[in-house]
Amino acid sequence: YVLRGHATAPATRAPPASAARGAGQIRAAPPAPSAAGSFPHALRGLEAQLASTFPARNAIETARNATVFIKTGWGMGSGFIIDADCHVITNRHVVETDGARVANTVVSSAEMRARIAVAEQQLRANIGQQLHLRRSLAGQPGTNLQVIEIDDRIQAMKEELADLPARVNHAISEKVEGSSRSGFTAMVVDGTEFASLHAQYADNHDLAIFQLPADHCPHLEPGSSDTLAQGERLYTIGNPSGLAYSVTSGVFSGDRGAGHERFLQTDAPINPGNSGGPLIRENGEVVGINTLVLQGAQGIGFAIPIEAVYQEFLQLRAPRH
Repeated sequence: YVLRGHATAPATRAPPASAARGAGQIRAAPPAPSAAGSFPHALRGLEAQLASTFPARNAIETARNATVFIKTGWGMGSGFIIDADCHVITNRHVVETDGARVANTVVSSAEMRARIAVAEQQLRANIGQQLHLRRSLAGQPGTNLQVIEIDDRIQAMKEELADLPARVNHAISEKVEGSSRSGFTAMVVDGTEFASLHAQYADNHDLAIFQLPADHCPHLEPGSSDTLAQGERLYTIGNPSGLAYSVTSGVFSGDRGAGHERFLQTDAPINPGNSGGPLIRENGEVVGINTLVLQGAQGIGFAIPIEAVYQEFLQLRAPRH
């Protein structure tokens, strides 16, 4: 969970009540002709556009074309298209609009704690410099006004130091609340952006769903997470630290938990910006939603099983395995 293509014709279909949908735009592009001069697989809409500009050479690149880069006013993450109707799955925490909830999550993250610690260290150093200056002026004639000014600066910095985490929390909360009204943006691999999107949240999992204002979307086929074998090769597609559409790989390490608390453990890197992206098999089937990494440990990441998506969002047609 971390913290920036362009379109022309607006979509004309109204959003269904079952899932939130944005009012972004999409540029049209014809499908690429095959060598024989005919259009491959009669592709249409966004699927044809991306097949033309980013033709897939394997199952992983096919999955890449169904992965989206999500940008909010306070961070970024990933998601993936789950059906031809352009429904997108991501993590709730990627598109969350509850300012206090987002702020608490961000402030408690290792990255933000480190940044706050650096700011606190700098404030303490500045206070030390002012104290040293004050001592050097002690007893010197005509320095009373200067000493008073130094004392005021020291007091202001001490108050800032004591209040720093709360001030950061408040600033993030305000930014989230302000940005939530305009929605978030999703971008596909060719740079086309869909703006002013809003999501529906799951009740029991860190999941969210929204719908792109597009037609005939490329999408991932769901696999069965129950059939994963330990040691099986898995791939993640996402935007770690803003490096859009990066692919990493690892293996399935095992199941952890059960029921609503079941996670798929993998050593495939799940980095900031990968949250909400797909965890896929070599054949391109999505088996999980990349969600979190164990702090302080390398090679331990967790994904929500794909089956949870169909338990939470009943408007989606569950696969038959």
